[in-house]
Amino acid sequence: MLPLVDTMPGSILAARITAYALVLVPLSLLLHGFFVVAGGYSTSRLLALGALSAALGLSSAFLARPEDLESGAGVFVLLALSFADFSRILAAACVGIALARYITSVGVALIIVLAAIASDLFSVLAGPTRVLVQDDSPILDGLLLFFPTFGSALGFGLGVSDFIFLALFAAASGFLNLRYAATLLGVCFAAFLAVTAGLLLQRPLPALPFIALAFVIVNADLIVTSLVKRR
Repeated sequence: MLPLVDTMPGSILAARITAYALVLVPLSLLLHGFFVVAGGYSTSRLLALGALSAALGLSSAFLARPEDLESGAGVFVLLALSFADFSRILAAACVGIALARYITSVGVALIIVLAAIASDLFSVLAGPTRVLVQDDSPILDGLLLFFPTFGSALGFGLGVSDFIFLALFAAASGFLNLRYAATLLGVCFAAFLAVTAGLLLQRPLPALPFIALAFVIVNADLIVTSLVKRR
């Protein structure tokens, strides 16, 4: 409902950071709920649910854009955007949890960490994501989840891939007997830091390096212990 709130706090910067927190702090509870429910689903059923959610989310995202809020459509557009974001987060969580089930060791998790950091840095700074943003491609409506801020239709965006890895690292921490709760909170806080740092530096920053590093930092001692035991 933030775009319908016309009154701005004293600082626009503080208002935006507050909006980021209002979105990303509850995200850990949402993801935890997905993890609890997914525990009773086979991988095939989980992926089927993810495919259905992705289809619903993408169709809603292309029907309603954040820019439509400026036309006065208001509540109806907000409902469509909320449904689109929720559906795509659910789809991303299903994919992330399904992939995490195949991570059988800390070593594999570390390989994924390195791959996630390298691929996201390349994509955002010099690769396809940068090209899509520069061309203002309509494909971004499906790949990015936009979260409006106070009195503004356009607040900030996170990619569907960011939510996949949020779910993947949190779920993997549980499967590998690492710190599940701390990892879940850590990766969500890392996403908050990424968008806040982007705001302060006045340039978009890739969120995946923040998320991947948070997974390693939170579980650093357990990761080292596990690697030592395997030798």
